Amino acid sequence: MKPNQVRPWWLRKRILLPFVLFTGLGVAGTIAFVNSDTSTIVIYNETGAPLPPLLIRACGQTRTFSTLAEQESVCLQLKPDGGLSTIHLELATQPLWQWDGGEIRPRGGERVSIRLWPSRQVEAFREVSWWRK
Repeated sequence: MKPNQVRPWWLRKRILLPFVLFTGLGVAGTIAFVNSDTSTIVIYNETGAPLPPLLIRACGQTRTFSTLAEQESVCLQLKPDGGLSTIHLELATQPLWQWDGGEIRPRGGERVSIRLWPSRQVEAFREVSWWRK
């Protein structure tokens, strides 16, 4: 480039780099904020053995997961339909094993972590996204 040629103002590094940086940060922050409103249920298998098919029901939504290996987890992201409800779990065993507990809203950035322990003990924790606190 010859010294007497001047670049247009939008191609100068002093303007272009900060513009791209702030635009990228703004887009990333907006995406993170919008996604923080989604509620999720995470199930951890801590039983020491594989689990049979698992059914999860919450907020009018149902999902079935096939065999859950030892030390494996599954996640259910709730769609923004419905209202506050309890979480219902079922294992396809003989006799049928069911658990009801832990409340969740489909919106609001809630995360319910459920750990299944040996002898079918259940431990549930509820957290709210720090964006939504």
